[in-house]
Amino acid sequence: MFIHFKYHEYIQFILATIIQFYAGQEFYKSSLKSLKNRIADMNLLVTIGTFAAYFYSLAVLIFGDFFPSDMRNVYFEGSSAVITFVLLGRYLELKTRQNATEFMKKLLSLKPDKAIKIVDGKEEIVDAISIKKSDIVLVRPGDKIPVDGVIIEGQTEVDQSFLTGESKLIYKKVGDEVLSGSVNKVGVIKVKAVKDAKDSVLNQVIKLLLEAQSKKPQIGRLADKITAYFVPAVLIFSIFIFDLWYFLGYPLNFSITTAIAVLVIACPCALGLATPITIVNVVGRGAKEGMLFKNPEVIEKSEKIDYVVFDKTGTLTQGNMNVEDYIIKDKNYLPILLALEKGINHPIAFALLNLESVPKDITVENKTVVVGKGVVGYYHNKKIMMCNFQFLKENGISLDKEFLEFYEKNKNLGNTVIFGVVDDKVVAVFSISDTVKPESKEVVKKLKGKGIKVVMLTGDNQKVAEKVSKEVGIEEYYYDLSPIDKFNFIKSLREKGFTVVFVGDGVNDAPAMMESDIGIAVETASDLAKESGSIILLNSDIKGVLKAINLCQKGLKTIKQNLFWAYIYNVIGIPIAGGLLYPFFGILLNPMYAGIAMSVSSVTVVLNALKLRYLSLE
Repeated sequence: MFIHFKYHEYIQFILATIIQFYAGQEFYKSSLKSLKNRIADMNLLVTIGTFAAYFYSLAVLIFGDFFPSDMRNVYFEGSSAVITFVLLGRYLELKTRQNATEFMKKLLSLKPDKAIKIVDGKEEIVDAISIKKSDIVLVRPGDKIPVDGVIIEGQTEVDQSFLTGESKLIYKKVGDEVLSGSVNKVGVIKVKAVKDAKDSVLNQVIKLLLEAQSKKPQIGRLADKITAYFVPAVLIFSIFIFDLWYFLGYPLNFSITTAIAVLVIACPCALGLATPITIVNVVGRGAKEGMLFKNPEVIEKSEKIDYVVFDKTGTLTQGNMNVEDYIIKDKNYLPILLALEKGINHPIAFALLNLESVPKDITVENKTVVVGKGVVGYYHNKKIMMCNFQFLKENGISLDKEFLEFYEKNKNLGNTVIFGVVDDKVVAVFSISDTVKPESKEVVKKLKGKGIKVVMLTGDNQKVAEKVSKEVGIEEYYYDLSPIDKFNFIKSLREKGFTVVFVGDGVNDAPAMMESDIGIAVETASDLAKESGSIILLNSDIKGVLKAINLCQKGLKTIKQNLFWAYIYNVIGIPIAGGLLYPFFGILLNPMYAGIAMSVSSVTVVLNALKLRYLSLE
């Protein structure tokens, strides 16, 4: 025997050794743990396959004369490729998982840190979490309400959209409930706590998210399941082949070569590629279509989707207020009425000001915001008002038939109606609503066409819910829901065994999104909803929901096809490598051809995955 001084093979040996024992060490450690637990998994298959290819090649390199001349081939690149591809797959999976610590920091930042507590008629600044039931707190404009409670003094408008999903500021007066974390926008109020701060809705939301994050998804690892039986079978077959040929009188090196050929051809290159290469193409196609996949595990969950549950505001609808219709007696009044809204920090004001620009020479003076009712000001000694129907009644201002019919019609539609008044005479009326996205109806129809049940959940009132659901074609809808109500609804469906997709855009959607099998956050989503979602639509077009579902399902089908062909390759190739054809045709599949077959199987898997870049998703 002598050492073959083939420089290119020795370079391969040095590089392969680094990959084999440095990059691949995690496989060996995991394999040992699996063996201790009597489990044969993918790690063990990678270990056996790469060890067989590596040490067979090392033996050929050093003791070449021991092997037949046509079997002195090295397969260092094969063992290195297997380790590289499998690690790539694991890296892609790991990369898509978000750091829970960073996510929870964002959520916790919503909690008020301090509160103004009234003790014996005096104001004391205390930690918000220390507020107990029946304590009284003072909340100034711009402050977060520190506890769930009831207003006992004052009136205001609050922004509680992050909790309830409501698209407009909510008027609150004495006796009305307010939620912790809501932002007081206008007036000074005193709130009596109805529960301890630690038991607030906001803290419950945080608790639910923590629980959802701690759950491990029950995902079928198809490759690992099959590998559990495949690995022992390959080992047993390899030993059997060695014994068979040896006891039939064939040379020892022939028996060893066939046994190792079985292990080499079983080396899971195609298996290692089957899932990660598909994920690469799903993620790439998703990015091209405006979808960001944060968690590729949703591909496996998409096989049979029973429900797609939509949040309303910002998901099926635009998420901002718009003037849907209006009547004005004299168009000269329009810029004056709009000037009254200029500088008012309110969604209705923003909607009105989108109608047209206000000339710089028109200035309304002495503006007064009447909380929950409207705005009053003066222009050239004329009293100007933009207000709701309640404020008209309080001021004894009557409506003519045309304005009254407009009001009744749009009120029944669930729209907000605002009146323009000049010197106690109504001169204009505006209907304002959160408009439905133009593609919503089409998406709902196509989802139904796939046999999926579509449901709408919203924190808005019944009239608004009825209007939107009817417009988009959803029969099943629920309204006046809190984030916990949404969470419980999704949880109840999953407990019944249904696979649920939840589509939302706000922090109030985060618990439901985390509890669902697949959470989809739209582009207008808050950072928290994006963190919670498995898929983020990078634009506001919710056709992305349909595309994401179709892409996931096609991706899962591709993975199954890849795994099937990878195993079929092994089922056919292993017996041939073991010498099945040798007694009849003199054909022996040596490791070199096994390596070629392995490469062909890998190319097949890659080409099959590449088709995902071109398939129609609608």
